Amino acid sequence: MSKKQPVIFVGHGSPMNAIEDNIYTRGWQEIAKKISRPEAILVISAHWFTDKNVVNNLDLPRQIYDMYGFPAELYQLKYRPVGSPRLAEQIISLTQGKVQVDNSWGIDHGTWSVLSQNVSTS
Repeated sequence: MSKKQPVIFVGHGSPMNAIEDNIYTRGWQEIAKKISRPEAILVISAHWFTDKNVVNNLDLPRQIYDMYGFPAELYQLKYRPVGSPRLAEQIISLTQGKVQVDNSWGIDHGTWSVLSQNVSTS
């Protein structure tokens, strides 16, 4: 049985936090030291507006650069998480089908700018 993890709300702030060293990024790194590595992370994003409830079920969700006007270094950052089709199916089941699969979006900057700490730009 999996160990229960805390629920954490993280407002991402500026996408630049993905490549900067500041009070926010150091705080996120401290949180990561205090909890065990999760099997999966469920992200609920306000950066994608739809008229339905959807979940991504890809094995390798794509990274979305859904912001404009930032330095090139930010657009070079690569965040390649492993998806969880099994978790997506559990979400659909738990919501009694009120959530459906839609893979037309991806991991947006509200997610990867936080989770990509210590990821290179290569």
